[in-house]
Amino acid sequence: MSDTRPVVLVGEALMVLNGPLDRPIDRGSLLEATFAGAETNVAIGLARLGHAARWLSVVGDDLFGQVILRSLRGEGVDVSHVQISSQAPTAMMVKNRRAGGEPEVFYYRKGSAISRAGTDTFPRSAWADARVLYISGITPALSESCREMTVHLVKEASSAGIDVWIDPNHRRKLWSDAEARETLTGLLKMATVALVGLDEGVMLTGSDDPGTIARALLDGGTKHVIVKTGAEGAIYFGERGKLSSPGEALERVVDPIGAGDAFAAGVLSARLEGLAWQAALDRGNAMGAITCLTRGDWEGLPTRRQLEDFVNKRHGSVR
Repeated sequence: MSDTRPVVLVGEALMVLNGPLDRPIDRGSLLEATFAGAETNVAIGLARLGHAARWLSVVGDDLFGQVILRSLRGEGVDVSHVQISSQAPTAMMVKNRRAGGEPEVFYYRKGSAISRAGTDTFPRSAWADARVLYISGITPALSESCREMTVHLVKEASSAGIDVWIDPNHRRKLWSDAEARETLTGLLKMATVALVGLDEGVMLTGSDDPGTIARALLDGGTKHVIVKTGAEGAIYFGERGKLSSPGEALERVVDPIGAGDAFAAGVLSARLEGLAWQAALDRGNAMGAITCLTRGDWEGLPTRRQLEDFVNKRHGSVR
């Protein structure tokens, strides 16, 4: 890992208030505070494996923003270019958990600090030294100015020869399928790597067939496409043709939230280390599985030693 240039990740982090499984919050209960964000999840995953990760965002000049920044610094993520706004708050979400079912999620992100970001928010010096620019489809969905900022950054990074990794990470509570398809199709044309779930593939291409999804994106300009097929694993399409990696069978899943981001951190870290795509897929699946064994979006992301121990116990050697 001699190349010390950082992976630059741009996006939102929200303060999260979790209700307990045994008592809905509308009946009165204690709430557990943490934070979450697709890009911060990936950043923490990379940092725990020893890679340089820099997060670009805007948080409010409030307690929530302080908690997020302090936590990321503690994880070794570079937050030196994060902007702090005195005009808008840090975003928040509340999860009302119910035993045996998916949690209800309530967002408080309209008018948040990051939603006001635009093309002039981050100077070129904040990302120009990047080895990889990583974004998700959440950021351009936050506001029109965030959409403009995301398109601007991807265009500039691509023109500068920086690899661009994009996870569509479609959120229907933020924008419609038509809006997402129009924006993401344009962004993916400039992407080095696309990490696409089957549902997102249907939204983007109208097909749930991994090969059809990949061909549409590759024909559009994306250089490498990875289609995530949930517990079944993932399939790579690109310069090496087609490669597949089965998912890790787990006896029990504690919390699947964050597994896709853990997968992304695994694949990206492997590629940063010069590993082949097959090994990268295998690592991504291992990272996703490990995260499913712990409650929380990022808390269960492994260190390198923990990753190696998990793979050694299952396969006899690090894949």
